[in-house]
Amino acid sequence: MLIRKPLPKYKGTYILPLLLMLLLSSGCSVTKVVPEGRALFWEYDVKVKGEKDSSNRSADLETELSQTVRPKPNASILGLRPKLAIYNAFYTEKEKGLKHWIMTKLGEPPVLYSELDTATVSQIMSSRLHNRGYFNNTVSSTTTIENKKASVSWTAKIGEPYRFRKIAYTLNDSLPVHRDIEQTREESLLQTGEPYDLATMTAERVRIDGVLKNEGYYFFSPELLIYSADTTVGEPGERLVDVVLRVKNAASAKALQPYTLDDIFIFANYSVGDSLATNDTIDYKGYHYIPNENYVRAKHLLRGVFLEQDSLYTREEHLLTTKRLNAFPAYKFVNIEYEVDTVENNALDAFIYLTPALKKSLRAEAQMVSKSNGFSGPGINVSFQNKNAFKGSELLSVDFTGTFESYVGGRGSGPAPEGIEPTGNQNLTSYEISAKASLTIPRILSPFNLRNLRTEFAPQTRIGVGASLLNRVGFFQMNSFSATYGYNYRPTQTLTIDVTPINLQYVQLANTTPEFDKYLDRNPFLERSFENQFIVGSIYQLTYSTQVFEDRTNQFFDRLILDLSGNSLNAFQSVTGFPPPTDEEPRTIVGNRFSQYVLVDNDFRHYLNFGEESQLVTRLVVGAGFALGNSTTLPYVKQFSVGGPNSIRAFRARSIGPGAYRDTAQVTSFSFFDQVGDIRLVGNLEYRFPITGFFKGAVFMDAGNIWLFRDELNDDGEPIRPGGTFDSSGFLNQLAIGTGFGLRVDVEFFVLRFDIGIPVQVPHLPKGERNVLKDFNGSFSGENSMVLNIAIGYPF
Repeated sequence: MLIRKPLPKYKGTYILPLLLMLLLSSGCSVTKVVPEGRALFWEYDVKVKGEKDSSNRSADLETELSQTVRPKPNASILGLRPKLAIYNAFYTEKEKGLKHWIMTKLGEPPVLYSELDTATVSQIMSSRLHNRGYFNNTVSSTTTIENKKASVSWTAKIGEPYRFRKIAYTLNDSLPVHRDIEQTREESLLQTGEPYDLATMTAERVRIDGVLKNEGYYFFSPELLIYSADTTVGEPGERLVDVVLRVKNAASAKALQPYTLDDIFIFANYSVGDSLATNDTIDYKGYHYIPNENYVRAKHLLRGVFLEQDSLYTREEHLLTTKRLNAFPAYKFVNIEYEVDTVENNALDAFIYLTPALKKSLRAEAQMVSKSNGFSGPGINVSFQNKNAFKGSELLSVDFTGTFESYVGGRGSGPAPEGIEPTGNQNLTSYEISAKASLTIPRILSPFNLRNLRTEFAPQTRIGVGASLLNRVGFFQMNSFSATYGYNYRPTQTLTIDVTPINLQYVQLANTTPEFDKYLDRNPFLERSFENQFIVGSIYQLTYSTQVFEDRTNQFFDRLILDLSGNSLNAFQSVTGFPPPTDEEPRTIVGNRFSQYVLVDNDFRHYLNFGEESQLVTRLVVGAGFALGNSTTLPYVKQFSVGGPNSIRAFRARSIGPGAYRDTAQVTSFSFFDQVGDIRLVGNLEYRFPITGFFKGAVFMDAGNIWLFRDELNDDGEPIRPGGTFDSSGFLNQLAIGTGFGLRVDVEFFVLRFDIGIPVQVPHLPKGERNVLKDFNGSFSGENSMVLNIAIGYPF
């Protein structure tokens, strides 16, 4: 949603300089409330001096040691400390009131040097170095205080680290666990010649435990492994260490033996507090299914169970079963417990407890839409869900949506386009009503008997149907009907494959007025994109994302979409002897043209995480669609557009381009269609940072446009949209560019976003006049003004 709101110009003109002055003045006001005789903990640095250290780890060690400093100095941005400046500017000893709220919620109290215990920090740093093999190290600190600001420098002196000379496993016992540990040595994380490292030694214990857990050792744990280290080996001064790994003598017998699975009980409708009686138990393929199949049928549920009777217990099968069952919409909680069998002491009984989720839900949402083109009105969305529609944990969703808009004036008034007669209704009304039903099945439905895929994420089959009606009163009505059948498969945490082999859509233009028909007659390419037609094809989508690894500094996201329509159908008609298609006589099915095109779209994003919750996001979107064969233009519903809250935020949604073209009708109340094209290029750069609590801030820059592959000519052979075709030598000068800043209210499950966009370059203006930043008026009204975008969720 994009809103332009009038604002007195002096406020928009002076608010930004005032904020800038506050930030610039923060350098001289940071010590305002520091008590006399005290100092502000201003900054610190850590240096590691190891001239004789051949491991070349000084830079990594400095980073690691810097993280041990507590407390940290006040947060800074580009050398400024705005939160501390706010605290000082609004400082008050009162415990309530507006100033107190701003001081405590938006500000940050000064971190005093007296709160820092340099000796303790030095001891922690020394311990860290000891753990990294520097058994002989010294850490010292020096403090400089000037103008009530304290700067601390830590210096760590190290030499050559101790290195592993020999790594031995004391496994002289005949127990099976010792043989199984010995077999893992080739994969050991400990290597002779490498520096001693306690973290690596700990990770080696965890690795061995993971291997044993997949060999049946259910009761084993990393704590049962212990190291012995000898630093007296080798020649004097060599700094070598021999390490011996063994199993503790106190380890219990049950921890040192592997287990197989015996009875497997599945409580398919479990609630906390239920008795665990096995009445009405169904024995199905070796499983005890309790109590019955009145909720989810066993044959469907067992596709998510990978525990098998008489098989060796493995953690891998346990985790796989847990994750697959958690993916079933019918269940809210999944818990698996094991008990030693009462008859066989080397066997486990497994108990799978499945707690149902709320099966049916009905949700209604009301909204108010206000657009910068002068339209506003209410909207409503009603959604129904059944999470176990056919006793197979199928998710059935039915959505009804209605939006109603009326023209209420404002920026957008003006004369009607040539060929259009005013309707006489100053409250120009449009409405859109749609209904969509989708069924998501947590398994593959196929005419072929496919094996059950052993992946963490259950493959899904998706079936959907929908219909919508768009009515622009006084102009046209557009009906759309769709049906899809596809599969979703996620072989790994980072890769998702979405295949929709059947994608059917029928678009019908109905109830057009004579005035609108005249306008289409003057624009043949526009007429073809609006005409009744079938979209018959497939959609293939590949998504790669590392955002599941939240602790990574660099995260990547890339989504590639291939959308095809009419190609197979056109080839079939060619083989079966249909005449070649022409503009006047296209090929049809059931009397209507079908679209033929190839469309590719790629959305790439990079997230650079640094500091606490700070993030630099880069995004590049490139797309192109080419009509061929039976079509001379892409269907209107498949063409690209840019602008708006999730694209280029300094411009209205769908208002940019194509290229340097400007439709003078677009700023009027008669904007019954938006600017679209065959090629899309959008780039975004956004810096996100925390403010306080759930308030987040952002500054951004957006750029992009759309273009046509070829000129659209009218009957006189003149371009209908001059300047709209793509030119590889000049497209950069046709980019719409905007910048701005934003505030986000992020409460984890919900994000409310306010972004203010400021235009920098307007592509439809004459060359030499496209840079409009110098004419920025600092308000929300008029030309070259700010644009307020209100939206739900992050833009990308």
